Amino acid sequence: MMSVKKIVLLGCAMLLFATTPPAFSQTVNSAAPIITPAATVEKTVEISRAAKVVLVDGAVAAYSSARQRRALAVDDYVFEGDSIVTGNDGELHLDMEDGGYMSVRPNTKMRIAKYRAKGDAGDTAVFRLFEGSLRSVTGWIGQFNRNNYLVRTPNATVGIRGTDHEPLVIVPGSGVGEPGTYDKVNEGGSYIQTPAGRAEVAPSQAGFVGHDKGAVPRVLKEIPSHFRAGRFDQRFLGKHAEVVARIEKRRDSRRTEIRQKRQGLKTGAGVGPAQSPPSSQGKPAVAPKTDGVKLKPNETALNPREAARQSREAARMARESARKEKEDKRKAAQEEAESEKAEKAEQAAKVPRKAHPIHK
Repeated sequence: MMSVKKIVLLGCAMLLFATTPPAFSQTVNSAAPIITPAATVEKTVEISRAAKVVLVDGAVAAYSSARQRRALAVDDYVFEGDSIVTGNDGELHLDMEDGGYMSVRPNTKMRIAKYRAKGDAGDTAVFRLFEGSLRSVTGWIGQFNRNNYLVRTPNATVGIRGTDHEPLVIVPGSGVGEPGTYDKVNEGGSYIQTPAGRAEVAPSQAGFVGHDKGAVPRVLKEIPSHFRAGRFDQRFLGKHAEVVARIEKRRDSRRTEIRQKRQGLKTGAGVGPAQSPPSSQGKPAVAPKTDGVKLKPNETALNPREAARQSREAARMARESARKEKEDKRKAAQEEAESEKAEKAEQAAKVPRKAHPIHK
């Protein structure tokens, strides 16, 4: 039998687990403290930057992958791994890194599960929509890497063919409409897929699949009434054509930006002269002993042991720099090869194939 002490400890642990809220249990209107993102957030690796905020209205908040809550303002960035929650009156508009445009509408919970926009074949955009709705005009990922653009919901996957679409998730018990996953297409095309089947959705149509197990996706006869325009949907007027017109320029600009930053890393650009590498133990530098020698102004005495240590440190840093340069060259060559491969594939796709005589 368990001792009284063990029973008490077990009960405390169970109570602590039961009272710990999940990431989405706090709404944007809660009194939870707002954590202002540190300055280092702006220095996040470029591959994880997903979008720039261009409009915030009402109750909107973002949660990092570490569950830290922060308010969003115009010109802020959201990153891969961030979750976004809007309240009853909340709406958020994002200028996506691949040149696309997205609005997160009221009463929505979603996550940027995976995002990469470097202008090559590895670009990916995967969003998790738990509840509520989005409107998205896809950028170059939807144009050139359409198989890598997905909206995953609790019961389905929504894919696109370069489009302006509005995925919507109605959860059971909400009373808004029949629970399930919807997708309305304004331009281009999309599909809703589950293990039970797939429905292709054309412009001015809406697809749907219910939450019931084994439900088959289908195209609805008419667009349901719960598809309502957002308060700022006028921003989408002509947006699809605008995105398509500038998509190549945005993609080339992104490639140039990455290339320049890579060159800057190679040459050491951006490292100020006042910065000095930390010691191997992470301790502050200690002034060297002078052994009683009177020093002139701005003169520093080094004993042989300190001089040898600094020589070893300089050699180590030189080896590290050479190793990093070699690795950068390898990555640059690999990315260049992937980019060329993607461009060749695009060109090949544009060339009409001649039918074999047997098929004529």
